[in-house]
Amino acid sequence: MNGCVKSWMLMEPLPLRHSITEAQGAWETGMRPILVVGDDLRAYVAKHGGGHRVCSRLVNELLAHHYARIWGLPVLEAALMDVDPDHVGRFVAGDRQPGYFKTTCWATVFRRDSVELNRFLRTANAYERRHYANKEDLLRIALFDIWLANEDRTQNNPNILVTADPEGSTFRVMDHEAIFGTNVLEKPLPLLTMEDSLLAHSVLPALLGASFSRDGNLVAHAVQDAYLWMHNCEQRTDEVLSRLPADWGIDVANLRQRLQDRLFDPQHFSAVLDHFHALLAQC
Repeated sequence: MNGCVKSWMLMEPLPLRHSITEAQGAWETGMRPILVVGDDLRAYVAKHGGGHRVCSRLVNELLAHHYARIWGLPVLEAALMDVDPDHVGRFVAGDRQPGYFKTTCWATVFRRDSVELNRFLRTANAYERRHYANKEDLLRIALFDIWLANEDRTQNNPNILVTADPEGSTFRVMDHEAIFGTNVLEKPLPLLTMEDSLLAHSVLPALLGASFSRDGNLVAHAVQDAYLWMHNCEQRTDEVLSRLPADWGIDVANLRQRLQDRLFDPQHFSAVLDHFHALLAQC
């Protein structure tokens, strides 16, 4: 954990990139992102605000990215991006209008060595399936999702990319637009059902063992610093919120209070850990 805290303390603000070429691709999922090249000559997956005055889903992406880093969970390298509306090109659609890109976008580096988790499990060779850099993180990801009430990481849609790294295949969390019970911070955060949890995914018993949920050391390792991670997120939230682009239209003071009342409520902390153990008992 000390290493994770140190890396967070040294973390620089997200860079602001600018698109330099017409989009090279697009996805018909979630926020309908496009693939563009930034002014650093790297490819990025850029998500727009959908033309909304308040870009709450982009805020969710930024918050979860920083919180995951505090938890020590691998993420994709991220940036804020100004996309030239003309660069949408041939990928204009009803829910992907050039005007939507007049607002600062959320972008992550497109890694060509990455594969979506379910596809990786279907196509990886025996060597690749044996060499994972962070398979124990799967339990922490499940706990992280319960804490954030992330309703969009399930067995059918795990929203985890597997990247090829020198130390082995790495699980990286992505796509957090549906945290806070799909963006409902006005109410107490819901506790995920088993069906809404990564704990129901077959990858856990496959990699951690059929009795992973009863492995005391494994579970203890997943939760031993949970209070510290949550507390660190609370302590660094003002810094994170200070990095929100002004054109996302966020009332920062109001959002900060809602996070304090919901996400950082001590009763929520306790309920998250109790619920995590309750779901493990169902595995």
